[in-house]
Amino acid sequence: MKTAADGDLIRRINRHRVLTEIRRRGTVARVDIAAATALSPATVTTVTGELLDAGLIEIAEDGEAARRGSATLSARGRPRVLLRLNPAACHVAGVKIAMHQVSVWISDFAGNLVRSIMVPVRANRQPPEVVADLVEDALRQACVGAGLKLAEIAGIGLGVPGFIDFSAGICHWSPVFGEGPVALRSLMTERLGRPVFVDNDANLATYAELWRGAGRGHDNFLVVTVEHGVGMGAVVGGQLYRGSKGFGSEFGHTKVARGGALCRCGQRGCLEAYVADFAILREAGDLLSLGDLDDPFEVQRGLDRLAEMARAGDPEVRRIHERAGEMLGLGIANLINLFDPALVILSGERMQLYEFYEAAMLAAARDNVLSVHRDRTPIQVNRWGDEVWAWGAAALALHELHLPPLEERRAV
Repeated sequence: MKTAADGDLIRRINRHRVLTEIRRRGTVARVDIAAATALSPATVTTVTGELLDAGLIEIAEDGEAARRGSATLSARGRPRVLLRLNPAACHVAGVKIAMHQVSVWISDFAGNLVRSIMVPVRANRQPPEVVADLVEDALRQACVGAGLKLAEIAGIGLGVPGFIDFSAGICHWSPVFGEGPVALRSLMTERLGRPVFVDNDANLATYAELWRGAGRGHDNFLVVTVEHGVGMGAVVGGQLYRGSKGFGSEFGHTKVARGGALCRCGQRGCLEAYVADFAILREAGDLLSLGDLDDPFEVQRGLDRLAEMARAGDPEVRRIHERAGEMLGLGIANLINLFDPALVILSGERMQLYEFYEAAMLAAARDNVLSVHRDRTPIQVNRWGDEVWAWGAAALALHELHLPPLEERRAV
């Protein structure tokens, strides 16, 4: 028998569904929300009324409605009332922890950028408590620049590479921290006094693509990120897929060579061990004079040097990138065969060098997909900079703020 508590939870879930649809559309009429969410028109009317009263959404300006023309007309010819998020409802922060820097993005409730900063660090040489200090310092700097106090930030999304248990907020392994577990969510929540949501950084890039990138308007697509590691985010049925335990979509650690090259995760033959930054530098070791490759700034120096050599036409450096492109194309072909996505989006820092392995990657992908997929699944490159990660972390915070906790949803 349904209880009053169950009814309240269902109302909160419906509020979140409506907010998510408005966020996806930007500006939308109630009738379109009902059609997209399968909620009844009466439920949508009730929910949007509550959201208007709470100041979370607002009615779009007449000028914007007029610009939309006939698309805003109801069946009776009357202009539809268009709704959108209220930017002033709150502010959130997104943080990406990388080995070489901490990136922070502060946005309003509609996802508009208010302030962003990037602080160079050597995060992989520090214990979790020191990394927490670095994150807090960067957040406070960003808040000062935005004219806000940390206490005015409604929620914080935090992204880190590695094996992240999203529901528990625990990092089990990361190139930043090494072997875990690191109770990152509880550590940062206690430190900051604000709600914190922790996720794998590739999932953050996927949120960015879903809400304001090439994935907007697609219900089934994949995002593959290539930089210090190789990550993947999957949107299935309009929802981010995490798997039963939260560790789904670990594309970089799928095996492409039995007993092959050693990966940072400790296993051999991972795709990441052939495509990621550390793999490229390892293969180019005889061509460069590098110091400690545990130092992220030394890694960046090596990558910059390889980019210069590739652009100058160095044949061996170009062959290194082509071999990496072949492995990446093979992996992407496997993804297309498994998921049949509408779109594959390539993102991450290495997309700045896409020209050097594009042909090899596309050829390998085409040669290894099933014939029914060949030339039918677009592969799109997104050359976003570091903002993709921090914006995605802010999007995570916006998504989770009004969503009832998982344990409550499971109880219904």
